[in-house]
Amino acid sequence: MDKAESIYQICVPNETSVRVKLWSPECQVLNEAAGRLRLDRINQPVQDCLTDSSRLTGDSIRRIGEALFECLFDNQLREDFWKTYREIVVQKQQQLQVVLEINETAMPELIAYPWELMRFPQRYQRGEIQLATDPNLSLVRSRYNVTIEEKPAIQLGANESLRIALVVAIPTADSQLSQVDHQEVQGYLTRLANQQDKIQLLPVINPATSRKLAKELRQNQPDIFHFIGHGQLISANGKEVGQVALVRDSGEPDWKTADFFSRLFTQHRPKIVILQACETGKQSETDGFSSVASRLMLQGIPVVIAMQYQVSNQTVSGFVKDFYGEIVKGKSVDFAVQQARFNIALDNGYEQLDFAIPVIYMNAVDGCLWGNSTGLVKLTDELKKTLRDEVETVLSEDQVKSIFLENEGMFGRNFYNQIPGGDYRTRVIRLIRELDNRGYLSLFIAVVREDYPNFAQNVLG
Repeated sequence: MDKAESIYQICVPNETSVRVKLWSPECQVLNEAAGRLRLDRINQPVQDCLTDSSRLTGDSIRRIGEALFECLFDNQLREDFWKTYREIVVQKQQQLQVVLEINETAMPELIAYPWELMRFPQRYQRGEIQLATDPNLSLVRSRYNVTIEEKPAIQLGANESLRIALVVAIPTADSQLSQVDHQEVQGYLTRLANQQDKIQLLPVINPATSRKLAKELRQNQPDIFHFIGHGQLISANGKEVGQVALVRDSGEPDWKTADFFSRLFTQHRPKIVILQACETGKQSETDGFSSVASRLMLQGIPVVIAMQYQVSNQTVSGFVKDFYGEIVKGKSVDFAVQQARFNIALDNGYEQLDFAIPVIYMNAVDGCLWGNSTGLVKLTDELKKTLRDEVETVLSEDQVKSIFLENEGMFGRNFYNQIPGGDYRTRVIRLIRELDNRGYLSLFIAVVREDYPNFAQNVLG
């Protein structure tokens, strides 16, 4: 499914109350509820962990996640959420978007909390519901009090390709900042663009100077602006401010404030900005618009994906590759982020903070780039038979396994291993059927053609 069937909007207007609305996909209110904001659940031990992220490990992650949940959901709202989850996700098997809106001006300290850790408390015996990684949910943050009419659409036109600007900031003159790992993501996006007509990777900007970024935005007007580099939240002049490191011509780091960085986007506002940099989503407890991500929100960027803590190169590279792999399949951007966070949890476990580091700020009317279709073709039965014969002729089973193993970001983990069948021919027949059902056939053909240019030319031409 490409986007949420329903939206569960959580609005926190002040320090005493929480309001909830359940919206249909047609923007009709299906249900409303209200409860108390219970700040007492954020007691001193919890506050200590929130202040010092190094304490967020092991069992403390569960305890903090449950405390954050109970802060927002009193007894009435807890049952309202469970009822909504049971009816929409469990019974109807539909997806549900959870939108968190907190009054940034009145309660900046709440904005700073890692809400992506929220989980349904175990003692209520409702099973494991982790709000930021449950594949049937998507947890997004949104600006407070923005009306539906103010939210833009990010959907591409029927004949438009998704234009991606990859911007890399490597301050080579600073030994501590020069170790920016960008090759893995750059290589992945290059292969993706070669395989997909609907993906266009613009010339990579490296090194990223202020002038180059301004020119890129003005001239090429990308749909996705993907920044790889360094970020931080620091104290300056008595307040905390978000920063990103661009590069001077000398190779020295050129630290720019969140306010300066966001002004680069006044000449063109991409649909999505991805900040592959530490602490770009981290907020000050005294200023609800201190982070780089929140400043971009103010500038009118519909979707911003950022990191709220320090993050390893391996984790963040895997996350963004999984994200792109999901949107290529036709997933909306919010569910693509959710699946990518889930994949982090699969790899690193829930005892590590990693799964909660990526944050998505979303003020778009929905997260669909290609509407309800991936843009990938369906084949006739005759062409599917031709494709089956071509796979058996050209590829061994070990080669097929390697294709899916090397492209997990596109097809998902263990895709081929989940195809039943006692012999290779039977598995190929079922593989083609499953690829067709999921809309992956042309993607599969494009991947194979990278190594075998003449593969299945009589199928797609």
